[in-house]
Amino acid sequence: MKNYILPISAFLFLMSCVNNVEDQVPEIPDDPISYATDIQPIFNSNCGGGFCHTNGDNVNGVNLDSFQSTINSEGTSYGGLIVVPNNADNSPLVDKLGENPEFGNRMPQGRSALSNSEIGKIIAWINQGAQNN
Repeated sequence: MKNYILPISAFLFLMSCVNNVEDQVPEIPDDPISYATDIQPIFNSNCGGGFCHTNGDNVNGVNLDSFQSTINSEGTSYGGLIVVPNNADNSPLVDKLGENPEFGNRMPQGRSALSNSEIGKIIAWINQGAQNN
């Protein structure tokens, strides 16, 4: 019986690692995403309330107060717009929400990371054309 404890323990450990990797993948919804009802509330609750990118603050070229300010924000580290409509993979906003952004720290800095569901909504919104809806 003792001969089985190590292999079983190793198997359970590996299975827990697999589940952790799957948990880190954003949940990208198929439904249409609305900026006003799905995206702006994420920014308000995670980037606002005296934090860096809302309430008129423009840190490193990024202001997430409204659709217009979000879509026109240019991240100083990235040298371009933070949202590339129809292309979340090349949108600095998505990069900054991931675990290992190209520049600086993961956002929101000093707070818990956005949930996979929240990141998935932002990715879906951008891939759906980053509309003001």
